[in-house]
This record gives sequence, C-alpha cells and structure tokens, in this order.
Amino acid sequence: TIMLQNKLKIALAITLFTTINLTANEKYTMTQIYDKMCIECHSTDGSGNTDKLTPSMRDETLEDIIISLKEVENDNGHIIMNHNREKILEKGMDYSANEMAEYMFNRFKK
Repeated sequence: TIMLQNKLKIALAITLFTTINLTANEKYTMTQIYDKMCIECHSTDGSGNTDKLTPSMRDETLEDIIISLKEVENDNGHIIMNHNREKILEKGMDYSANEMAEYMFNRFKK
C-alpha cells in the first residue's frame, strides 16, 4: 500500500505540474486581450475615451494600426501604451502587432 500511495502521489504531482504549466502557457485570443487590456481606453468600437484623452481609431487604416502597434512593440510608442504592453506581457498575454492590428481593424469596421 505504501508503494501504491507513492505512485498516487507521483501521479498527482505530475497532474498538478502539467495543469500549472498549461495555464502559464495558455494562448489568449485577440478578443480576450483586447477586452481585458485595451477596451477601457479604446472602447468596444474603437471610438476612444474622451475622459482618458484616447482618440478614435475607427477611421484608422489597417496599416496605421499596424504602425502604431509596432512602435509599441519596439518600445517607441506612447508611454502609456508601452506600460500597458508590459502589463499584457506580465500576464502572459503575448500577441503580435500584426495580429492585434488586424483584429482591431476588423472589430472597429463592423
């Protein structure tokens, strides 16, 4: 029975480690990232937030959004956006500027 208990403990430890590891490497969708980290300033439809002095992005081209997000990705963007990107990465929510720009463009054009 001690041997069985040890095997069960090992199996439980492996299961817990695997579960924790999968959670840490979870792939977030662009929707999840936008809704958790971007929507407060950029709004649901990209119209911006006048209280936070965030301009509308609804009229931006896909290329303009890509350029803006690439600047942030390279730490050359607006200081608040650079800070937010650091927070996104700390939470394990990585994304490419191209993917997020395409998502935002399509979301705002609906």
